[in-house]
Amino acid sequence: MTASAMTLRRWVTVLLLSIAMTALPGAARSAGVALVTDLQGKATGSSDGQALNVTILAELQAGAQVQLGAGATMVALYLDAGDEYFFKGPATIAFRTAQPEVVSGAKAERRGPPLGTGGKDIRIKPIGVAQGALVMRGAPINARPQLLDLRQTRTLETQPEFRWQELEPGLKYVLRLADDTGRVVFETQVAATSLKLSPSVHLKDGVPYTWQVSTRLADGRRYSSSAEFALAPADLRAQAEALRPPGSAPLSRRVAYAAWLDQMELRDEARKYWQAASAERPEEPRLKTLSER
Repeated sequence: MTASAMTLRRWVTVLLLSIAMTALPGAARSAGVALVTDLQGKATGSSDGQALNVTILAELQAGAQVQLGAGATMVALYLDAGDEYFFKGPATIAFRTAQPEVVSGAKAERRGPPLGTGGKDIRIKPIGVAQGALVMRGAPINARPQLLDLRQTRTLETQPEFRWQELEPGLKYVLRLADDTGRVVFETQVAATSLKLSPSVHLKDGVPYTWQVSTRLADGRRYSSSAEFALAPADLRAQAEALRPPGSAPLSRRVAYAAWLDQMELRDEARKYWQAASAERPEEPRLKTLSER
């Protein structure tokens, strides 16, 4: 191989590595040490010489600095230790690997694990906001029932409620539920756009089920949508109930609980908390995206 060919090969390798690193998510390139779980008021920040968009669910890397305006408050959860810290502005906070350092302003208040003593060993992971989509071929997207829940999730409900959007007034829908072998375990026709599963149907823990809603329009064409879900194991259902914060709990703790639900693939349950959090902090874009996921 000539020297010029070797140089070209080396240049191509470096270029490909650079592209691959650019494509990696930020969390993969440099793991964060803390997660913002509540924020009120003005906050700005920087990390690695770049401006940092400080919002609820922002992941803070070691070395990041956040400036809180006068009267602003922020709660950050340290991901490794599992402790929650409360800050009040005006303040400048440097996020070190093990704990935050308040460079200027009032001392941080350390609050302990956000999920209480029962959750002291639980570690919350950063939450992605990519929105999944169920792809159905052969029908216009606006001419098939849109499923509103129980889509690629685990559920806490032994008798879950199936919900979908109405296509046209007066239509009847067929709901069919099948287990992982394809055997239909429940089927019925309804004129409504929701149905709670009959007590006579006993879902098995951890078994993936497929539910399908189909209807026929006035022109004779038939459209359907389907999705998968599973009943969470009994021990996970019990843990979720034990960790559930009261409605009066600070938003940061409810956000941490929603994040835990999300990482346990209890996405329908998590969405309820994202929706409530988004209603309380309507200016927060990530909460809004998660509430609509």
